[in-house]
Amino acid sequence: MNKIARRIAMTLGGMLLILAAAALFLESAWFRGWLENQASEQLGREVAIGDHGIDWGLPLTLRLNEVHVANATWADDPMVRLDELSVTLDVWALLQGEIELERVDIRQPEMLLLRREDGTTNIDDLLQGEPTEEQEIPLWPRVFNIDQGRLIFRDAGQDIELDIAFATPGESVEELSLDVRGEGSAQGEPMEFRGLLHLEMEERRGGIDEFEASMGDSRLNGRLAFDLGRDVPRLAAELEADALDLDRWGLFEEARADQAPEDDATQNDEEWDHGVAQVLAGLEEFEAYLDLTLGQLRYAGQTLHDLAIEASLEDGRLSIARLQALQQVDEEAPRSLNVQGWLEVDEQRLAVDLQAQLDRIDLTAALSPFGFGPLGTLDGNLNTHVVDGGLLFENTALDYHAPHWGLSLSFTADTLSEGVEGQRVHLVGEGSYEQEPFAFDLLVGPLLDLADPDRPYPIAGELASGDTRLWVDGSAVQPFALEAVEGNARLEGPNPAALTDLTGINLPELPPYRVSGYLRYQNDQLDIDGLEGGFGDSDVAGDVRMHFGDRPRILATLVSQQLEADDLLPMLGMSPETGTGETASPEQEQWEAEEQRAGILFPDREWNLEALRNTDIVLEYEAADVQAEHIPFENLALALELEQGVMTVEPLRLGLGGGQVSVSWIMDARQPVLEGDLRLALDQVNLSALLDEAGLPEVARDTLGVIGGRGDFRYRGRSMHEVMAGLDGELELAMSQGWLDIIAAELLPLNVANALVAALTGEGQVQLECTYVRFVADNGLARLDEFFMATEIAHFEGAGAINLATERIDLAFEGHNLDPTLFTGNSPVELKGSLREPEVNVITQELIARGALSLLGAIVAPPLAILPWVDPGGGERVGMGCEQALAEFEE
Repeated sequence: MNKIARRIAMTLGGMLLILAAAALFLESAWFRGWLENQASEQLGREVAIGDHGIDWGLPLTLRLNEVHVANATWADDPMVRLDELSVTLDVWALLQGEIELERVDIRQPEMLLLRREDGTTNIDDLLQGEPTEEQEIPLWPRVFNIDQGRLIFRDAGQDIELDIAFATPGESVEELSLDVRGEGSAQGEPMEFRGLLHLEMEERRGGIDEFEASMGDSRLNGRLAFDLGRDVPRLAAELEADALDLDRWGLFEEARADQAPEDDATQNDEEWDHGVAQVLAGLEEFEAYLDLTLGQLRYAGQTLHDLAIEASLEDGRLSIARLQALQQVDEEAPRSLNVQGWLEVDEQRLAVDLQAQLDRIDLTAALSPFGFGPLGTLDGNLNTHVVDGGLLFENTALDYHAPHWGLSLSFTADTLSEGVEGQRVHLVGEGSYEQEPFAFDLLVGPLLDLADPDRPYPIAGELASGDTRLWVDGSAVQPFALEAVEGNARLEGPNPAALTDLTGINLPELPPYRVSGYLRYQNDQLDIDGLEGGFGDSDVAGDVRMHFGDRPRILATLVSQQLEADDLLPMLGMSPETGTGETASPEQEQWEAEEQRAGILFPDREWNLEALRNTDIVLEYEAADVQAEHIPFENLALALELEQGVMTVEPLRLGLGGGQVSVSWIMDARQPVLEGDLRLALDQVNLSALLDEAGLPEVARDTLGVIGGRGDFRYRGRSMHEVMAGLDGELELAMSQGWLDIIAAELLPLNVANALVAALTGEGQVQLECTYVRFVADNGLARLDEFFMATEIAHFEGAGAINLATERIDLAFEGHNLDPTLFTGNSPVELKGSLREPEVNVITQELIARGALSLLGAIVAPPLAILPWVDPGGGERVGMGCEQALAEFEE
């Protein structure tokens, strides 16, 4: 027994010695150093333990005092300080080779989390790499307690500093609770928050209840929940705030700064939705629910009011049950936005189905963070889908206003895919550009390409402004801003001048027109190649260049195979022909009616002098065949230059009666009243052609003669009436020799009998020795200063005046036979009345006197009745004579 007792005692003694040695070892500095090395190796940071101790017993408790974890190399102070860490172990489990934590107590832990301006943090290195098997030891205690915890967070980039206190009000690790409270500042504003964090460690879920936060005057409260134990993690938030200012965080400035020009160019070459899809690609990795009510949301310099969002994320689809907001712009009444629908990523492409109701939403303000620039406002109902990168519309009706472009639209939009290339949006509606109304029916490309600065945007269809219509089939770059346009176009309307205000270019007054051609527009330059069409009853073709900008400029080379001269009259403010078969606009028909009622030729319709001052023109024009009533025009060619309000036409050549009229014309529109000079020269004009065109073909057939002449006029005024009413200058015409139809010659002095005999006997011509005519105009009064005609049978004189202000004519002509002539009245012929409808009369007083004498002679002696109708001759002594007349003309 003694031996057995001795052996037991020795065994127990040995065990006690071993336990004592183990206890001494575990409480030694060497063991503390071993713990520091193991912890440092696990964290990759130096860990220091000030002191440690063991509370022996059942259970066993290890206490670590003054534990410090080193910070990143660039940061001062330890990253973590622990006043005391107590770990209680299950001894029986430990004897079986297992580690089970019964309790963990942390007293006064203090953590320092730092973020630098470049975005790096002092825990980046701790989060790098995958944990090793040795590091993956989930040791969860049965009881966990934190006493007087503290977290300090500093963000130098966002100017944030927070001091957060936390503690565990309960001790069950299965339902761990943390009471979190914090204060600090962000962007110079004081900040406070609190909340109760619940964690179900085994289920890996939890939430924050009674969450409250404030920053400056903003308040936020609500609850958050998360569940990480599901196959797909789920987050849920129900939040209510009075204001949130995103501008304070500089989020949008950073986003814009990150968009380098080369990045934009690369993005333009890719499908736009791929980038959005990449951002949303991670949506399938979790589920979420958000119910947010926000009094104010400030971002990018604007404010949204009464924002309410209810959205859920499930199976990668973001469903928006409700998105409501009021937009406040300046001092205007709030504008509302309501959105419902969903979006998801399908095979790396974005798919969207959204319905929105917009009340005057300012797109410029709403989308300013994305750098789109001025966009305007949108109002109405939007029903849209995104499929394969295309933005599709269905039963969409919107009003769009872009004051910066002078544009206003009201339209419906539907996407078509059948019978068109690719997908096209059918836009039908009306609007105005620079306050000029128009309507449109267009097939256009995807609306998301509208603001693309590089991609041509297809446009085909019709635009109409009043009676003006434009058909286009081409493409445009940023069409609302008119950056570039190219394609076939056809334009028709009642008058090109109606487009002057719209285009800013002085376009001429003309009858209804129709033109087509291939146009290119870029950098304020419009080129029209292969222009074809016409105006009024005239055709036109050629090339046109128009430069828009501070000073518009037109360069054109045009030709007409046939020109109706009256089609040019609207350029002078006068109406064209409006009879049967003539082409004129309703306005020009009204002009004609007004002129006819007033009995005038020169209306007082003012010209647009401002347009003449604001547009420069260089024009070369030719017309192969010119048609004019009563005037035998043949062709026309001119070179015109209008610069800084001064127009020069030199030369202007008109074919007339086999000869030519040459004109040099200067017009100055720089003053309030237009001023100018007009010089003309007639050369080799055929008198026969003039008579034929005047409606006397029988007379013209037996008439020969060539007319020459010159004119020099000065004028000023704001309308054709003012110009003619103040006209100064003179016109001279002369013809040296020729033949005149005898009927015309005899009718001039009313040689009725001789004209009758000539017509009956076939005597066709009388020799014309000379003709000289000179009109002198002074302040609108054109006097017939000289009129002399000499034939082989008579001399003729004329006198009188034309009042161009009143448009009244009063001219008289008288013939004197060279030889005694039977049955002649020798009574002057007068041309008087209005210029529009002049009257030809015989001066009746002398005829009445001769008639009375003839009657008296018949009573006294019947043969004497013919004496009053006998001209004794002597006409060679009448008038200036041909020699003097031609001499005056040649001076």
